Amino acid sequence: MREIVKLGAILGLVCAIAGASLAVVHAVTGDIIVERQEKALMSKLQALVPAAERFEKIEPEDGGVYYLGYRGEAVVGAILEGTAKGYSGEMRLLVAVDESGKIGGVEVVEHGETIGIGTRALEPKFLQQFNGRAHDEQLIAGKNVDMITGATVSSRGVLSSVSNALELYKTHVLKLDPEDNWDLAKVKDGVYEGTAPGFKSDIKVKVTVQGGKITAVEVVSIEDTPEVYTDAVKEVPPRIVEKQHWKVDATTGATLSSKGIMEAVRAAIPDTSLKFDKIADGTYEGIGQGFGGELKVRVEVANGAVTKITVLSHKETDYVSDPAFELIPAAIIEKQSVKVDAVSGASYTSKGLIEAVTDALEAAPER
Repeated sequence: MREIVKLGAILGLVCAIAGASLAVVHAVTGDIIVERQEKALMSKLQALVPAAERFEKIEPEDGGVYYLGYRGEAVVGAILEGTAKGYSGEMRLLVAVDESGKIGGVEVVEHGETIGIGTRALEPKFLQQFNGRAHDEQLIAGKNVDMITGATVSSRGVLSSVSNALELYKTHVLKLDPEDNWDLAKVKDGVYEGTAPGFKSDIKVKVTVQGGKITAVEVVSIEDTPEVYTDAVKEVPPRIVEKQHWKVDATTGATLSSKGIMEAVRAAIPDTSLKFDKIADGTYEGIGQGFGGELKVRVEVANGAVTKITVLSHKETDYVSDPAFELIPAAIIEKQSVKVDAVSGASYTSKGLIEAVTDALEAAPER
């Protein structure tokens, strides 16, 4: 009995020493691992925005992570973290976006994809095709993106990650209002005129649109104080062309004139948002791009309102996509708008449903 007790005491002592040793090793190596991860991250950030001297990490309250690259006090680049579900778990990517809203590079931070299969979607050859792309309906739908045969789910995971990063850029870096109804891609080429109140009277502008982009903004008439509005006329139009949006920084000392020019540009661009109450009664079908491929819907319109949305076919994973199939149609009908929030965990299916409903209604005749 004594031998057993003695042996138990020795084993207990050994376990205690081993546990303490492991704790010490973990404390030491844990810091080393964190330090290495931080250095690896900084290396990726530097590769994406070489001009930056330092980076500021920002975590918005509503989720997401992005980094602003600074040279001195000037912002020289933005890098957004995009996450999405791949074939074997969540993948995290860093997406660099330039001042015009186009992708400058994509780097992989973390993934669980199968080596030699899913990881083909994480190689430079695949990632580089996103360079120069902007956040538009074509990119969201995966158009002009070469998916990898045999690694489709991983490819779509990357596409979704990039799209989510660009959405973060629009919302938090550009601070664009999602209800702004500003979609230049749908505006026909031409010259548009708009007016808005200035400091003393209305300001009139001409806006030239070509290929879905603003190419010129001309202030046609302005009667504000010359000493004040001159700088606004010189500075605000180029900012609008650069940002491709009417909402830009105002000129110091000419706030009202600046806002007048901005609002006039906003008034000049036609409202391309989809208005349900303008659609003729009937039943329409549309196609969108889900996570697993095309999905098709039928939309019923009566008395200027969408009354029913039916999913006709899809290739989504049932247990993952079910919440989107349940909540997105209901949200669109309740809000009478396709501008609804994606369902967490089923964002790609959500966007596919929204795209399919939009596709159906945009082709419908007006009342």
